[in-house]
Amino acid sequence: MNNQNMFNPLLPLTSEQINYLEKLENTCSNIQSAWLSGYFWKSANQLSAPSSLNINQSESNNSLITIISASQTGNAKLLSERLHEYFNKNNKSSCLINAIDYKFKKIQNEKILILIISTQGEGEPPEEALSLYKFIMSKKAPNLNNLYYSIFGLGDKSYNLFCQAGKDFDKRFKELGGNILIDRYDADIEYEDNYIQWSKQLLEAINNKYPNSVSLSKSLQTNNQYKNFKTEFSKNNPATAIVSVNQKITGRYSSKDVHHIEIDIKNLNINYTPGDALGVWYQNDTNLVKKIIELLSMHKLNKVQVKKNIMTIFDALQNHFELTNNTKDIVKKYAYVTNNKILKNIVSNELHLQDYVIKTPLIKMINDYPKKISSEEFISILRPLKPRLYSISSSQAETPDEIHITVGVVKKLISGAVHLGGASGYLSQTLKSDDLIKIYIETNNNFRLPHNPNIPIIMISSGTGIAPFRAFMQQRDNDSAKGKNWIFFGNPNFTEDFLYQIEWQQYIKKGLITNMNVAWSRDQEYKLYVQDKMKEYGEEIWCWIQEGAVIYVCGNASNMAKDVENTLLNIISKYGNMNLEKSDEFLNNLRLNERYKRDVY
Repeated sequence: MNNQNMFNPLLPLTSEQINYLEKLENTCSNIQSAWLSGYFWKSANQLSAPSSLNINQSESNNSLITIISASQTGNAKLLSERLHEYFNKNNKSSCLINAIDYKFKKIQNEKILILIISTQGEGEPPEEALSLYKFIMSKKAPNLNNLYYSIFGLGDKSYNLFCQAGKDFDKRFKELGGNILIDRYDADIEYEDNYIQWSKQLLEAINNKYPNSVSLSKSLQTNNQYKNFKTEFSKNNPATAIVSVNQKITGRYSSKDVHHIEIDIKNLNINYTPGDALGVWYQNDTNLVKKIIELLSMHKLNKVQVKKNIMTIFDALQNHFELTNNTKDIVKKYAYVTNNKILKNIVSNELHLQDYVIKTPLIKMINDYPKKISSEEFISILRPLKPRLYSISSSQAETPDEIHITVGVVKKLISGAVHLGGASGYLSQTLKSDDLIKIYIETNNNFRLPHNPNIPIIMISSGTGIAPFRAFMQQRDNDSAKGKNWIFFGNPNFTEDFLYQIEWQQYIKKGLITNMNVAWSRDQEYKLYVQDKMKEYGEEIWCWIQEGAVIYVCGNASNMAKDVENTLLNIISKYGNMNLEKSDEFLNNLRLNERYKRDVY
């Protein structure tokens, strides 16, 4: 037997293969070597993972309609699934696919493209649609003269850049020659009636254009290591669980108020995976509700109708409407129903109105300009209460009967008064041990640990963004995963804000955490952030990337996440010998290969 061809488990390549790789390496530039590392990583990762892919992407070309779901909190995904089923029932061939899995270079071959997309951060597309967005906005985007399309945008009118992601795609599709099937619809948080009307108009338009198309509906799914557990609970049918622990985990002198909350799910059919979020239906503060009722000269037992249900105004305000977020629409409507001259003057100037909304919570506006109005009039100006999502900070492998979340309390000091966020105030101040809480799991398949437990990971976070990485480490510890783990974490002060400090120290001692670099922004005269620590270890980060590491980022979308991404681009540019355009392309390829994942808010 030729010893050169014997398999060595410590070096699982033959001498012939090694010689071939060495020759190939000598001909490659740095960027080509880095690309090959990612290529081989993806091949190994896919081989180690069970596949749940129903059909090949190429089969989507057999469908008349392609529906792309681009979701941030799950709403766009649910509507996309409903539309897919609606087309199926009406004998229209359609293919449903997640934006992150869409082979976007094939867009020029599509007949009808339906995009259902949410907006996050400062008018940005959801994380799973970023690669598609970059491609469509680039010079590489193809001519779309043969494409018919329609867009349903999901957003929140309380933000300035309402449904901006959908607007951006619409504008670009037009520039590329795309043909509008029916006009884009920009939906606020109460979108059900709008969606039903839009979907009916869409089907009618498709029937007019393709009257003889037949059903060949398929659903494209991603490869996923973890089973998506189906439970009886959902956003519209939450579980009632019990709070077992509610503990403040920042120090007495911290500028932040962060709570670790444990929820007992024993005897409930609830399963979750690290990376998922917990949806929480909260209640507005009792004292806040009483104050509003008093200022508007209402009686707490006044009856109102909320959708099809009759209830007291007290119940309606506590459980069904937003009371902590003011918006331009609310100010305009309140000015009208109260006929207040000062408010009418404010709403007549867009800049003054925007400034007023930022500085004036709803309760302060009512307190400054109280007026006796009917209960029905008041709820007509309000926005419906919606649940809040929190990254789960535990692994079910570690805590099978519990869900942990890490909650940062939103506090604003306005005119000498402290105003708390609706959900964070409820979770931190109202809920006590043994209290009931309404919850559901919001799956996030775009923020998962690698299928292969030997793959190294880099986790970058600030503040409560550390939450999912606690779940990741619990999972890897229980799996006895051999992959290296590197954490970057930032917060104001070491003594007051080192969240879960003892746990990290134990993981370091065990050898589970390979590196942990922390940045305390207020512990020295100059500001120090996680991106500064990344710059300090830039060369080593680049080495980990070449080894196939997956990079995770969790934190604030508008500040921290952008700074981290710019730092990554500079690291890739510097140590990969690329210009910024090439480094941006490289980072986007990491995203496409599921090696750069963000959970930002």
